[in-house]
Amino acid sequence: MPGIVAVTAERIRDEHGLATTRSRVTVTFDGPVVPAESRIPLASHFEFDVLQADGSAKRVLVKTAERSPADRRQVVLEVDALVTRGSTLRVSRRAFNPAAPGVVEAEVGAGLEPVAALLASVALAPADPAFFDPPAPRATDPADDDPAAMRAALERHLRQRGTDAATIADALAVYDAIPPATVPAPKLRAALAALVGTFAEPALTDLLTAQNCTGLPAASIDFRTPPGNERLLARVTYTGNGARVVSVEPGLRDERFELLMPLLAHEAVHCDQADSRVEEIVATAFDTLLFLQLVAADPSLAQERTRLARELRIDALALINSGGVWPESIGVLRSPGVVQALPGTNADHRSFAEFVVRSYPSVPELQSPTEPLAAAYMAVLASGAGVTAGDPFDLRQLDDLLGRALDIGDLLEVIRAFGLEPAG
Repeated sequence: MPGIVAVTAERIRDEHGLATTRSRVTVTFDGPVVPAESRIPLASHFEFDVLQADGSAKRVLVKTAERSPADRRQVVLEVDALVTRGSTLRVSRRAFNPAAPGVVEAEVGAGLEPVAALLASVALAPADPAFFDPPAPRATDPADDDPAAMRAALERHLRQRGTDAATIADALAVYDAIPPATVPAPKLRAALAALVGTFAEPALTDLLTAQNCTGLPAASIDFRTPPGNERLLARVTYTGNGARVVSVEPGLRDERFELLMPLLAHEAVHCDQADSRVEEIVATAFDTLLFLQLVAADPSLAQERTRLARELRIDALALINSGGVWPESIGVLRSPGVVQALPGTNADHRSFAEFVVRSYPSVPELQSPTEPLAAAYMAVLASGAGVTAGDPFDLRQLDDLLGRALDIGDLLEVIRAFGLEPAG
């Protein structure tokens, strides 16, 4: 029997480049492969002990085995499971010599890490059922209306995020420069200034200057009842000359300003007056990604039980349980191993995109023109991920980028902060 030189595993993708939960494993020997004549399929001579995230191993059989047409030293296996790095391949010696007893073992040297394979295969659910409980109000803090107090809170937040001194100075300068006539509430000014140093920083130029599709700075960003729908947390409307008015539900006055950051990053995306289901998916995906990054930096945000915190964490769970391209990360499309994006509820949404669409029943249009600010968010994230920016209104491209944009360390911090575990 030839000796095994290397065993490498790769995830199989479908014709659209979406991930599956199957693997293709290439076994390279130190010489040409000549299987013995046998009525037993070649695949039956191979099996794996697949390393799991908890350190245990699971026996997995091989579906098909074929000699590689490109290299006579290789056998290519297909397995109906994700074969992880560190797993053990066992090959019966009878595959090559009918009289030879025993097996040969080799370690899989390339493949998904066990934790990544777990995240790519199952939905996560909160261990605490209170995760979905109705919201509880937060006590009013008089300091929220004090510009100096909110400036100090902004600085503390930036330091909590690990922001460098120059960026802190920039953010504080933005806070000081935001005109109270346009943004009366110090808390909203702090939430806007805190976007400095995040991928959503372009929202500041879009909202506060004329560099946007309206050609005008926003006329007002304030706490007022969003017109037209009592359930909305915020809404963009327009003045007679076309300037935007961003209305934030007054009941959110007592929220932590960090939680208002994703809300404002979302509303800033809406510039033209053509809304669509795809636009809401995109805007909500970006605001939820920002929320995840904030929770990774400050896990105390995961413990808030207010109305806005509840909305954001449920969105976060759906985003974590989605991802067609990188299901071990986040995304908007359905993950291959997930049948319910919100396990532990009666909701049957299979993906983040489905969940968001059903949250906006009053939006009939499927598609609308790509919003420039969404493209700007995409460009910042793509640059950080080292890839080319695509069209954020192409959900396949958005899904791909989101999965690359969230650092695995940040994702694990979020999972711990929310107390998520594999859904049973």
